Amino acid sequence: MTAPVTPIPPLSRDARVIGLVGAAHFFSHFYQLVLPALFVFMAEDYGRSYLELGLLVTVFSIMSGVAQTPLGIMIDKIGARWPLILGTAVLSASVLGYGLVESYEAMLVLAVFGGIANAIYHPADFSILAAKVHEKRLGRAFSLHSVSGNMGWALAPIVMVPLASLYGIQTAFIVAGCCGLATAAVLLLQAGHLETDADRRPKKRKGEPKAVNDGPGWRLLLTRAALLLLAFQIVHAMAFGGIRNFSLPALTALTDIAPELIASALTGYLIGASFGNLLGGWAADTTGRPQLIFYFSILSIAALTALIGTVVMPAVVLLLVFAVAGALNGTLLPVRDLLVRALAPKGQMGTLYGFTSSGLSLGNAITPLIYGWIMDNGDPRWIFYASAILMLGALATYVEARSEQAK
Repeated sequence: MTAPVTPIPPLSRDARVIGLVGAAHFFSHFYQLVLPALFVFMAEDYGRSYLELGLLVTVFSIMSGVAQTPLGIMIDKIGARWPLILGTAVLSASVLGYGLVESYEAMLVLAVFGGIANAIYHPADFSILAAKVHEKRLGRAFSLHSVSGNMGWALAPIVMVPLASLYGIQTAFIVAGCCGLATAAVLLLQAGHLETDADRRPKKRKGEPKAVNDGPGWRLLLTRAALLLLAFQIVHAMAFGGIRNFSLPALTALTDIAPELIASALTGYLIGASFGNLLGGWAADTTGRPQLIFYFSILSIAALTALIGTVVMPAVVLLLVFAVAGALNGTLLPVRDLLVRALAPKGQMGTLYGFTSSGLSLGNAITPLIYGWIMDNGDPRWIFYASAILMLGALATYVEARSEQAK
């Protein structure tokens, strides 16, 4: 007698969960750019250097990177529902606080709390999606999760810049923070749809033999492949971070284009990255040659980025170049994930991916200090030249990591 087939739940149930988690993830990414989007205004009104302003982002990123692993362990023990709701509330409150405090030091403290709260999202989001969404829809759920984050990045500049221009910096922060608090309230009201069973994994019985993949995972982290993948994440995050965080002040200094139009170009870059995510995964599956996609995309990104810093373009052309570069950048991520999967020993995908992903936070922490110094002391064109050079460095680490796959 065959076991009954588990029925697929209604799409509406899974869509509700994906929507709630996606809304929280949207604000996680949106809030990562509320400060960089207003650097031009803050430097002028607050009398702070770009290095000092960049330090706010560095503190946020460091705390997020440091807290992610222990918070992930905690979520595995107590579940993801309440940490996600609390994290959204605390992160939103920290952004609202930027508009209420009057000292730079107070903003640094808020960046600490915001960074810790931001660390909750990935372990909580994926725990909820994996527990609540049917496995036949998980791939699409994860894709939409990534797109929701990209949309947060994309909308931050075109929301924050006009708000600050019309109503002032402090009002812009307060409005942004209140929107996140409203989202946290919705999550609270819908908490029943976010429940996970932290004890779902069966406990080992006394005397049960140890599983093969229960060995110490730290040895994997010291392998050449793992370190190269970590290096790739760091270098790529630094290259992408230069465009994401500093293209607006750099182009404001280099061109006569209005900041609102430059913000729109940056939004086009980030929206393009979302389409690139979907296109890159489809192309990798269809062609079976993901490395060719990677080589073409990253070389093209480096060339276009250098071009932005070299040639003064009309606003329409700048918008187009940013959108194309963003789409190409988006194609890199599925290819990167395929390589991580190929290099991960059986049963240790989570260990390798978690370790290498910490490179994103490290790269994001380093980036504001380097590019902030360039804006204060150098030629703004080097924002783009440095990003292009780092893209080539990311290509080198990818090639070396892929050589490990062939062994």
